[in-house]
Amino acid sequence: MLFKKFRLLTGIAVVTTALFGQDKPKEWIDRAEYELVAEQIGKATDPAKKLELLNQWKTKYAKTNFGWERLGAYLMTYQQLGKAKEMFDTAKEMSAADPKNFTGPYYMTLLVLSMNSTDPAVLEDGEKAANTMLTNLEEYFSAAKKPAGAADDAWAKQKADAQLKALQVHVYNAQVKKDYVVLEQKLTDLLKVFPKNAMVSYQLGSAILAQKKQEKQVFAIYHFARACALEGEGAAPADQKTRVCDYFGRVYPQYRGDKKGFDELKAKAAAEVFPPTDFAIKTKQQEDMEGLEELKKTNPQLAMWVQMKQELTGPGGAAYVEQLKGAALPKFKGKVVSMDPPTNPKKIVVGISDASAPEITIEIDDKGFLPGKVDPGTELEFEGVGKEFTADPFNLTVTAEKEKITGWTGKAAAGAPKGKAAPKAGVRKKK
Repeated sequence: MLFKKFRLLTGIAVVTTALFGQDKPKEWIDRAEYELVAEQIGKATDPAKKLELLNQWKTKYAKTNFGWERLGAYLMTYQQLGKAKEMFDTAKEMSAADPKNFTGPYYMTLLVLSMNSTDPAVLEDGEKAANTMLTNLEEYFSAAKKPAGAADDAWAKQKADAQLKALQVHVYNAQVKKDYVVLEQKLTDLLKVFPKNAMVSYQLGSAILAQKKQEKQVFAIYHFARACALEGEGAAPADQKTRVCDYFGRVYPQYRGDKKGFDELKAKAAAEVFPPTDFAIKTKQQEDMEGLEELKKTNPQLAMWVQMKQELTGPGGAAYVEQLKGAALPKFKGKVVSMDPPTNPKKIVVGISDASAPEITIEIDDKGFLPGKVDPGTELEFEGVGKEFTADPFNLTVTAEKEKITGWTGKAAAGAPKGKAAPKAGVRKKK
């Protein structure tokens, strides 16, 4: 963690100006305070012993001119001892002691995240610290406050890290509270500042989905697409990318109805962090309905069949089949796919929406047949009565009278050639 890089100055037990902003000469209360701090605390190497000495200092000198430095020493000692909650409480004291110094709120934000605390008081204090960080970020990291000798890029990186941690605290608090509306907003804020982060995009998609609002599902799917598609900087770690992409690969066709537009959405999401406000994923059903409306204008017969087919294959298909049995169906046009038998057929299989796909079997009633044969693809128009239906393979069987089938061009086969007449049977005449 970043705070490990800061050092406690020995001798007079003050910490660096870059961290705590204290560089004015101060006076000790007496010689004994100086010796306790400089000779004992400053030279102690065992953090447990140092904590004991710090407590002595606090007890003997409740009021000291080095109160800020003492808090800094406590902070570092608790860090060495792995006492996160004590560090947090100390950072909170520092924030109250000097709100204009970034040390207190900065450490509080770090510790909220590292402790994974669900304590409401800790969450509230962390939220306040994060707000303080974000409000005063420019002042905390102004050029005037950059430590002497610090590189510009290192200072800028520390500023970005502080901003990231503060935004992450907002996200963490919303996650703990399971407030998915707020979580969506906080993740959005985070992505606006740090856009290249596949896993944050994935979190954002999950937060939107958790709200269970149908109208927002497409936005969740967009962020899942980005989480999968992002490569290079900010890409999902290798051990998580497969899981992320598998999930996107499931939810997209579940919503859309098929995978049409799948790759196009990935490419779009990889290029743009957020979808447009009017972003939509048109479902296959929507496309079919739109196509059906247009089809009603150009080919009413086909449109009627498309609707009938949707009913047959829909959730209420079984009940719809019962309605069709024995009922006169509308006039349809279909193209011949096959005939049974191939000549003088009694059954003709036709495709209506697709000339190569069998959809309706026409049975000639009264044991009749159609003469001769026709080529596959020949268009017939017919009126039939519903008989039966199978879903797999799809087939609607209807019965029809020969007279109600038009477009048949087959001819009856010519008769056999005439030969000599057979002798008539009778009594043979005697000679």
